[in-house]
Amino acid sequence: MILIGNTTPSYDDPLGLLRACHDRILGYCDTLERLAEHLVELGANGDARLAATRIRHYFRVAGPEHHADEEQQLFPWLLAQPDFPQLLRAAVKNLATQHRDLEAAWQVLDADLALVEREELPEMLHLEPFISMNRAHVALENGEIFPIAEKLLDEDEARQLGSAMAKRRAEES
Repeated sequence: MILIGNTTPSYDDPLGLLRACHDRILGYCDTLERLAEHLVELGANGDARLAATRIRHYFRVAGPEHHADEEQQLFPWLLAQPDFPQLLRAAVKNLATQHRDLEAAWQVLDADLALVEREELPEMLHLEPFISMNRAHVALENGEIFPIAEKLLDEDEARQLGSAMAKRRAEES
């Protein structure tokens, strides 16, 4: 949850920006679990519709942008660093594959949330494997990949990565 006074990192702090996205992803995973309980208890009412709308917007807009930030900027940069551990190179390459798996799981869940958004009750909310995959993916990136990236990334390189992320997003708009 973002409290008053907290700000989202800027493109000058690309890893902070990616971590903030991870916090939102984990928050939305928690919301999805609460939404499933809500649907059982109260049905697909206005509150459920609002939650579904917010979740769908995030994962349809920010989710793909986040994946592109990692795949087009961060991961290539990491793999080009001679001091990036050999042991983690395969894991970084596999993260892009995980993105495709997350996107496929999202498509199934998105269809369920589209029904909730119309205040219709889906047969079931296909939370899995979407939630568990996201939590594992974020844990790997936050726990293993980002700490090493932070050690390798100097201020100038951080600015360059962040600038490339911002430029790509502006071009896609």
